[in-house]
Amino acid sequence: MRLNKVIGLLEAGDVVFGTIPSDDENELRAIGRSAYDMLMIETEHTGFSGRTLQRTLQGLLDRRELVEGGTLAPRVTPFVRTPANAREHNEWLIKQTLDAGAFGLVLPHLDSVEAAQAAVGAARYPQANGVADFEPHGHRGWAGSMCAAPSYWGLPASEYYRVADVWPLDPAGEVLLMGIVESTEGIEALPDILRRVKGIGAIWAGIGDLSVSMGFAGAPTKEVEAALQRILDICVDAGVPCAAPTNATMTPEDRIDQGFRIVLSRPSLSFAALDRGMTHVGRG
Repeated sequence: MRLNKVIGLLEAGDVVFGTIPSDDENELRAIGRSAYDMLMIETEHTGFSGRTLQRTLQGLLDRRELVEGGTLAPRVTPFVRTPANAREHNEWLIKQTLDAGAFGLVLPHLDSVEAAQAAVGAARYPQANGVADFEPHGHRGWAGSMCAAPSYWGLPASEYYRVADVWPLDPAGEVLLMGIVESTEGIEALPDILRRVKGIGAIWAGIGDLSVSMGFAGAPTKEVEAALQRILDICVDAGVPCAAPTNATMTPEDRIDQGFRIVLSRPSLSFAALDRGMTHVGRG
């Protein structure tokens, strides 16, 4: 059984349901016990702290559930959106995010083959002698006892070293890198990225910044939806899963019917009792 639930679902041809919560730790803990397949911890727009990330990841685990379920895999697989754009080739943030225990990274503004290669190399350890290796070679630093990830994954350090490789470049890897394509430059580069860099396991069609880059100030216009469809078509041709968010006009059902394999939504904040009361007194 996969430690990374998302990889297991994608290998089985299933749809992955993910969410993008706030950085409130109580909300994150609640989602960690939900039916979502994955959640994305946001550090691109909220700032990065390695210690806070470690504490957040620990709060997602229900240890009784792990024992009773007979698996080390968390119920909801934690991904982290890195604060640095992929084009920055920022190795230390990739290293420290993985060292904290993340099972997947979401890489903003992936728009070149070089950026993709750099991210994959930064996420991989150099392989042990006698083990099949893949390009690009890894250069993630080994932190020994300072690395929290082995204990978070519930593995001896030597076993973590073996399985903490990127999928599908390493078919047995348990780390998934998801690049966000959110510019016209990224769309143009995407066929080459997916052809030449096999360590990018999924692509997120990023509607917000894509809209901005196209001059539509963040609005989900028909032109932006057409660009998302182009990203999806490129991914389908390459056999790479593609993610997209829902919005006011596109439901999860719509995204699934379009062919997206990973559907992302924000948690609902419901005021059902207030709505009923307001309606009852004529203010609804």
